[in-house]
Amino acid sequence: MTALPLNLVPSPAAGSAPEALVAPDHLAGGVLRSLSRSFRGHYSWGVVSTFVIAIFSFGVAPLVRWTQNLNRYVRLERTQFWHLAEWLRLQTAHPDAQRLPEEAESIRWRGALAAASWVWLGAVVVFVIARLWNSELPGRALWHSTWAARVVPRYDDARPDIHLAWVVGLSVAYALHWLQMQLHGGDVRRFIGKINNVLQWEGVAPLSVPEVGIGFSPLWVLGAVGMCSAGAYWGVPLMLAGAVQRRYISRTSARVRAEAADRVRTILLLRRPVMRVPPFARPTILCRTPNCRAPIPMLANFCARCGARAGTVMSDVA
Repeated sequence: MTALPLNLVPSPAAGSAPEALVAPDHLAGGVLRSLSRSFRGHYSWGVVSTFVIAIFSFGVAPLVRWTQNLNRYVRLERTQFWHLAEWLRLQTAHPDAQRLPEEAESIRWRGALAAASWVWLGAVVVFVIARLWNSELPGRALWHSTWAARVVPRYDDARPDIHLAWVVGLSVAYALHWLQMQLHGGDVRRFIGKINNVLQWEGVAPLSVPEVGIGFSPLWVLGAVGMCSAGAYWGVPLMLAGAVQRRYISRTSARVRAEAADRVRTILLLRRPVMRVPPFARPTILCRTPNCRAPIPMLANFCARCGARAGTVMSDVA
């Protein structure tokens, strides 16, 4: 019988569980490193930075930046889940495992929805520029028509139509971004459900199903109340969208990825059990004097008890 190389094992029979591999699982190592990365503080803003930047940019900058950040994070998360699905496909004989990479690819960025939110934002900007084009002090008129619109008595250069377009346009734009987060959470929940079917079949604990939520948070609610007090009613969908994105990236997704990394380690232990290595038997050199027979260290030349030169009598006692 021809001996197999050390880095190869026989392929498992159809319908049987894969045998433990001898060679290192480089794909599993890459999956573990990828899932263990922390994105806390990245791809999302806190409530203070959102509130300050929204005031100085009249609500434009948060939507632009959040859309870009979410697009990058969805692509990154989809790549991580695809590698996880591909590794599971190679490790298990579950019939649904073959479709896991396709399920991971279904986690997509909805560009049409993001484009719709940008269209509403652009329409507001174009409308405001057109209305203030012939104003003597456009910056002053813009401030009086937006943040200072509720000041009593009203300013003479304040224009109610600008305030109405500002509130309605930004409210719809941020509501669409909030909807983008909800739909993305639904994609991830469906994928995690498919993963859990395979994990339970393998006897491994399932992953927690991620819940996006509506975005209720005390600090974000305070920010929304502050904006509404100034007439910026679009602060409600802004704060909801910002809270959802912040919580999902920093907490929900991080918890799911950490649990997925733990399941990968568990499956590796099941597929690659600890090798049973026999204990090393060190031969003991005994003194050759009949009445002594004391053990002599391996590097010693003389017996420590009788002083005789070390002999060649050996024992197989460990």
